[in-house]
Amino acid sequence: MTDTQITPPAILSLEDYWPYQMVVLADRISRSTAAVVKEHADLNLSQWRVLAAIAEKPGRTAVEVVQMTPMDKGIVSRATKALLDLGLVKRQASQADGRVSHLYMTRKGERLYQDVLPRVESVPAEAQAELSPGDRANLLAMLRKLKAVLPDPQ
Repeated sequence: MTDTQITPPAILSLEDYWPYQMVVLADRISRSTAAVVKEHADLNLSQWRVLAAIAEKPGRTAVEVVQMTPMDKGIVSRATKALLDLGLVKRQASQADGRVSHLYMTRKGERLYQDVLPRVESVPAEAQAELSPGDRANLLAMLRKLKAVLPDPQ
């Protein structure tokens, strides 16, 4: 190579870069889910995620919601406050530590959640229908494996 020759820069092909393709897919699912929960529950995606986290495990604390969702504590705090103000969630002080509050859905929150859940589940249904049951199981297993080896940098 002479001094006048330039080495071409390395180029990342986004079409072939699986992390990028996962982000694109996750973004599409998130935007579609956000539209569904806005239309049918008048909630934003953060509020829905907090509600879903509480539905999955009643009594979660806000810290636990932060740990299991891709949201920071400020977003979780604002979403929780909105859900409390809407009467969808209630807060109960911990018996063991009065500084900690556990979150539970109210009856109104439970009804709303049960009404919206099938609509949210239908968002990825069309794409999921393209996969066999074995493919779906393998995809989930691979995602769990990747999450286990790629620690959260927080």
